[in-house]
Amino acid sequence: MPTLVRDLEIVPDEWTLVDAGDVPDPVAERTILPFEDWLERRAALPVGRTGIWVEGDAEAEAIGPHAPDLALIAVRFPAFADGRGLSLGALLRTRYGFEGELRAYGDILPDLAQYLHRSGFDAFVLADRRSAEVAIASVGSITDHYQASVRQPAPAFRRR
Repeated sequence: MPTLVRDLEIVPDEWTLVDAGDVPDPVAERTILPFEDWLERRAALPVGRTGIWVEGDAEAEAIGPHAPDLALIAVRFPAFADGRGLSLGALLRTRYGFEGELRAYGDILPDLAQYLHRSGFDAFVLADRRSAEVAIASVGSITDHYQASVRQPAPAFRRR
């Protein structure tokens, strides 16, 4: 059963993700819509109470200007080896100042959790509870990094 990790804790998922073509009318609060459907309906949606999902290869420039109107942005990772969503998450946090929940879902393995965390994702969906526990533990397995990240903007030589 899919398990949501938010802020490095296993929590129940209060959001409903809908696929393209399955968007209900009216749209309830705490619904994650495909970005294109959200764009079409945004005037009728409650500001800050709905979310969007995008593919990992989406352009940050298309999503970023709308970030202040969103409570959640979910990025779908189609394959465990596809890291484009990491770059998208980092850009949404740094360039566009997105402060809402940034969630990863799709083909997420526990090994990816540390990279997700450092790229600004504060939530991710894993296949089951055991995978979620392993992912949480892996985030804290390395305590210091040489390179900068969204969570630690200064590189190691600047922190000394």
